[in-house]
Amino acid sequence: MAEVELTNISKIFEGAAHPVLSDISFTVKDTEFVSLLGPSGCGKTTLLRIIAGLEEQTSGSLIIGESDMSRVAPRDRDMAFVFQNYALYPHFSVEDNISLGLRLRKIEKTEIAARVKATTEMLGLDALLARKPRALSGGQRQRVALARALVRNPKVFLLDEPLSNLDAKLRDKTRGELRMLFKKVKGTVIYVTHDQIEAMTMSDKIVILQDGKIQQIGTPNEIYEKPANIFVATFIGTPQMNILTKKEMQTMGYALTGTEPSLEDFTCGIRPEDLEVSVTARQGWVEGAVDLCEPTGALTTLTISVPGAALRASTTLKWPLDQTRAWFTFKHEHMHFFSSAEGGRIN
Repeated sequence: MAEVELTNISKIFEGAAHPVLSDISFTVKDTEFVSLLGPSGCGKTTLLRIIAGLEEQTSGSLIIGESDMSRVAPRDRDMAFVFQNYALYPHFSVEDNISLGLRLRKIEKTEIAARVKATTEMLGLDALLARKPRALSGGQRQRVALARALVRNPKVFLLDEPLSNLDAKLRDKTRGELRMLFKKVKGTVIYVTHDQIEAMTMSDKIVILQDGKIQQIGTPNEIYEKPANIFVATFIGTPQMNILTKKEMQTMGYALTGTEPSLEDFTCGIRPEDLEVSVTARQGWVEGAVDLCEPTGALTTLTISVPGAALRASTTLKWPLDQTRAWFTFKHEHMHFFSSAEGGRIN
């Protein structure tokens, strides 16, 4: 495997008014699992294609191991790319799809057979080798695409939203299998997704992108507990973080405690699970109307409206469906503060 280092990578397509990527710099350590996370159109797939050599950066450098990739063709970069649509050859069997890359590299037949056998057994595909892709389920096709990548034993694995075509139940199951698989093979992985759950549960490190720019780089816990700005704060977490201006907090009657930033204007963020709620009045707590109650088993999400604002709260209480009033307070130690002007975090 190998380390991947990107320095000031930018990309602007011909005729475009704005770059799709601007000054992207980060390092993927050897055997590290890094997710590129962001909304559609943020540039994450373009960045993955630049790493693969399928697109050329306008400026910046890409180092893999100790080699500059600027003039290295995609086939010579020793990377395996798993595409969103799997890109299987419909007229080839599972075995031929998996072994094609090895055969093109003129690897000995006995070694090809051994690699295919080991990989398909690991992924539970050994009974499907004679089938064509049309005879496979979505989950099986996804595993064939993974097997084709794994059998090559490349320096770096590149995956572009490989789970997006699976149903929710299978996607949930496959997430864990993928993470364990890459730990087992000690793979260096760069994984593109727009799904925060995938990124949070699978990654050693997450690179969050918006409008072609890096918003934050960190571990899942770092990003969740200390979002760098309002965009990250509201993009990560379900339900979404509540965002309140200083004026909204004052209008709804919340007592400011002196722990807030000493700024004329700021924005406060509080995650739904960091609101404490009660069905009865409590001294110093804010009263609001329960507009919506969404029980999901272990947790219930409440939408609470107060003068000047609406908030969402997650609680383990078995909330009575006919309870239309709620009293709440914030867990002060879990409040986040951001500059209202720039949106950046205030520590």
